[in-house]
This record gives sequence, C-alpha cells and structure tokens, in this order.
Amino acid sequence: MACKYEKIEWTEEMNGVKVDCSLDIAIHPTSSNTILLTIPGVDGSVDGYKNKYLRIAENVQEERGVSVVRMSNPFISSFHWESNIRKALEFISVNLPTITEGNKAEIRIMAHSAGAAVAAQIAWEYPEIKRLLLINPATKLGMDKIKLGLSMFKGDDITVLYGSLDPAIDDVNEFSNIESKVPINTFVLEGIDHHFSGTDGLIQFIAAPNNHLFV
Repeated sequence: MACKYEKIEWTEEMNGVKVDCSLDIAIHPTSSNTILLTIPGVDGSVDGYKNKYLRIAENVQEERGVSVVRMSNPFISSFHWESNIRKALEFISVNLPTITEGNKAEIRIMAHSAGAAVAAQIAWEYPEIKRLLLINPATKLGMDKIKLGLSMFKGDDITVLYGSLDPAIDDVNEFSNIESKVPINTFVLEGIDHHFSGTDGLIQFIAAPNNHLFV
C-alpha cells in the first residue's frame, strides 16, 4: 500500500510558557501485526538523508511484509527529549487499525543517536515493544539512564550497533555488562562513523533492520 504522511501536533510547557510542537509521521500499512518504527537522531527528518528511512521502509516491506512507521525527531528542548517518541508511540496505539488492520501489534524499533539513547531509556514502559536496534546511541544523554532502562526491558532482545569511529565507541562494553532480562548483542562496524557517512556507510545503515531485527 502507498505511504501516507501525517503531522502530529501538541503543546508542551516550559517554565510556565506553552510551546507548540509538531513532528512528521509516515505510515506504510500492511495487514501484518508487526510494526517497524524508525527513530532518527535529534532534528532528523522523516525521510532521512538521501531518503534512507524511506528506503529502509520500502526494503523491509518488500522483504518482510511488515508495517512501517517513520517519524521525524525535531529538537524541542533539553527537558523534552522523550516527547517525540512518546507521541509517536501514542499515535501508533490510537491508529493501529489503519496501520496493521488489527487492534494489537508488536513493535520493533530502529533508532539512531539521540533517538537510540531515548528509546533505550523508555522502551521498557511499552510492553508492545519487543525488539530494539540501537545504532550509535548518544550516551552523553545519560549512560546511567540508558543502562537502567535496558535492564528493565522485557521484550525479546536488544542489539547495539556502533561504528568504530563513533565518538562514544568506548562505551560499547558498557552495554555488554548490563544485567538485563533479555539478551543484549553488541556489534562494531569497522570504519563507520556516527553518521554512517559515505556510500558503504549508507548501505550498511539501510541494511541494519533486515540484518538485526528480522533474524
């Protein structure tokens, strides 16, 4: 089915001041009750650089036949890192019949950078989230919160994927040492930086969900 773009709008409050917020959502519906949710880094667009998230959605639907929801991740403030992801998950819950043609779903998350860090912190609160693929998670947003969140996650498994040139590569072993209720698999891609730059990096980024969330 064709992709449909929508916009989520809401209001946040900071120091007594109301702030109008919005993010873009793209829906690739199927009859499958499995949903891939792609979460970019801070200020990441719904389609991504060179349409990488759109290409991921098309590839995953063709090869796996699942529904896909893509979101943008605009910066609101340093006090509202979680808001975008929570709003996207709320949107999925409310609109399940138009995404999966059913009333229940299993969500698998592919998240990058700040998006990965926040997803790691809060995914445990959502029992419908079963698998996590965290790509170059921005540990500067709080490694202790990331470790706590992942330790409470009760889905099926967690995969952490780092490029060897990522600034936070030294934290990769921290993930292996988390006392988690589910398996945590860590992988390092040699020669890959934080943004998966270059043709080879882009190819590996686009292939990541098929390689780690559907095996």
